[in-house]
Amino acid sequence: MYQSQQLIAKRVRTGIPGLDELIDGGLIPNSTVLLKGDCGSGKTIFGLQYLTHGALNGEPGVLLSIEEDKRDIVRESAKLGWDLEALEKKGKLAIIERQTQYNLTISELERTARQLGAKRAVIDSVPALFSSFPNELVIYEMRSAFLVLCQLLTDSCGCTAILITESAWSKKAPYEEYVPKGVFELHSKMMEGTNRKFLLVKKMREVRHSRRMHLYEITDKGFTIFTQRKLEGEEA
Repeated sequence: MYQSQQLIAKRVRTGIPGLDELIDGGLIPNSTVLLKGDCGSGKTIFGLQYLTHGALNGEPGVLLSIEEDKRDIVRESAKLGWDLEALEKKGKLAIIERQTQYNLTISELERTARQLGAKRAVIDSVPALFSSFPNELVIYEMRSAFLVLCQLLTDSCGCTAILITESAWSKKAPYEEYVPKGVFELHSKMMEGTNRKFLLVKKMREVRHSRRMHLYEITDKGFTIFTQRKLEGEEA
C-alpha cells in the first residue's frame, strides 16, 4: 500500500475511491492540486465529487464554474445522486459563476469562501477564468497571477483546492505545473477497440505517491480509480 497510517489523519480525503491510497492517505491541507485532462475526461465530475464528499463530512466547499451554468451542474449532479441544492441550503456548498470582470470574479470567490467557512474549493477551469483577464498577459504575468490565485485559496481562504485545466492549455502555460503542490493527469488510450481512461499522479510534493498509470471509470456513482497494490520491494 502507498499509505503511511500515521499520516492519514493529517490528510484531506478526496472522496474519490482509490485515489487516497495512491497519495499517502489524501491531499496536504491548505494546498492546491492541478487536475489536467482533455475534453470528456471527467474533470468536472472529479471536482464535484471532491466537493460533495467534503460537504457531507463537515468540510464546506465552493465551486467557481466559469463556463457551465449552475442549473446544468445541479441537474447533471442529480444523475450521480448528489443533491447540490440541498447542500447549498444547509450552507455546506456554494456554486458561483463568472462575473463581468476578472477581479470581480476573484473577489466574489474570496467573499463566498470566507462567508461559507470553506475548507475546499474547485475552479473549473483555469483557462476559462484567465480568458476574462482585462489584458492579454505575457507568460511571466500569467504565472504571477496564477501564484496569487493559489495563495488566495490556501492562505487567505484556508482551502484545499482542485484547479481544473485543459491539457492543450497546459502546453502553452507550463507554469501551471510548477506552482501547485500536486498535479493529476487524466489520459485516454485506445486498447482493443475500447477507449480506456487512466489517471497519473505526476507530482505531489511532501507525499510518497504512486508513479503508475491507474485505470479509472466514471459510473452512475461518480469517479472510481482502480489501484494496483504495491509489490514488495517495488519503488513507489
